[in-house]
Amino acid sequence: MSNVKHVDGHFVRLRLKAVPTAKAARTESDITVVESADALSPYLGALEEMARSATDSNPLFEGAALQAAMRHLAPANAVHVALVWGEAGIDEKRVLIGAFPYRARRFYLGLPIAVWSIWTHIHSFLATPLLRAGQERAAVGAFFAHAARCGAPLIRFPLFETGGAFDTALAALIAEQNLPNVETARHERAFLQSDLDGEAYLAAHMRKKKRKEYNRLWNRLAELGELEFSTHGGGADFTGWLDEFLRLERAGWKGKRGTALAERPEERAFFEDFAGSWHTGGKLHCAEIRLDGRPVAMLASFLSGGGAYSFKIAHDEAFAKYSPGALLMMKVIGAFQNDPHVAWVDSCAIPNHPMIDHIWAERRGIREMNVATSGRGALLVAYTARASRLADLVWAKARAVYYRIRKEVEHEEAH
Repeated sequence: MSNVKHVDGHFVRLRLKAVPTAKAARTESDITVVESADALSPYLGALEEMARSATDSNPLFEGAALQAAMRHLAPANAVHVALVWGEAGIDEKRVLIGAFPYRARRFYLGLPIAVWSIWTHIHSFLATPLLRAGQERAAVGAFFAHAARCGAPLIRFPLFETGGAFDTALAALIAEQNLPNVETARHERAFLQSDLDGEAYLAAHMRKKKRKEYNRLWNRLAELGELEFSTHGGGADFTGWLDEFLRLERAGWKGKRGTALAERPEERAFFEDFAGSWHTGGKLHCAEIRLDGRPVAMLASFLSGGGAYSFKIAHDEAFAKYSPGALLMMKVIGAFQNDPHVAWVDSCAIPNHPMIDHIWAERRGIREMNVATSGRGALLVAYTARASRLADLVWAKARAVYYRIRKEVEHEEAH
């Protein structure tokens, strides 16, 4: 039986009763669907507690970051969060076992069908749902049941880690219920995980000639003044650091193209809230190279799940010939490896990144899948597979044309 309730227009509660199993005469789980950033507030504590227990990490879906994204980056009333609650323990308190931010679309790839998609925004580098360790399969199953009851024949899962706990739980559900599915995208991105220290790591993974060139660039830059590399958690003057980072990014090519955070009020507000909450929680990691106190390159990373996510890098283009961004990403290797809170680092970079792929040797796999909510969705899944490939091809060609025209325009402006 299902029972849907609305409270102040903020959330919907759906009670699902599962088929009795051999281990328990009766199991049940609740799903609370939050429909706004403000309505998420009562659940922030539960989200943070679950994130600490999750096998897969995703800082973007932790409470404060998710609320900031919903407040500043989500279209009005378009993003919901399905919170899945597990069975009550001996203390009769139910615990959160899953969080699925999603958008329900009425049209998808030209078809008038209600497709749900785990939410991504312009600054998304990961969309792996947060799941409590040991409860992944139950949480994923409850979310699928909820989507099916709401009339969604298909769910899209973009940007999730391959081989992780969610990937395993999703595969198990697909196999158990024989759900039609298709992988629509897969790529790898630079990742850092090694027992080698900074210098030994570079010696093992970078050609000697390239290392000598970067050492030469560092020494040449040091001839201009006092050169210093450092890391910190945002410092006592966090607002000053934040403003400095935004100014540095805006002064570069992102500012010229209008894509810098400071150029877009909503994105700036999201970054300020996101970085601010991580600074308060002691989970912000800042790395920088300064020349006579002036920032030459800065990196903002977020700690989560025993690792770090390198979110944004900025550098002063007046020093571009010294490759300050590459120098920073090499210097930070040792800093991350000496940090007891960091076992690995996700670059969050695009695949085949021209800079970081040649510095960090390990790779993290990222997938995207479309999965039907019942066995009757085979034709729909097959159609979305073909249509997705066609859409990706058209988008790739359009992007290539855009960058070619943009490069020509910038060349003309420079002359």
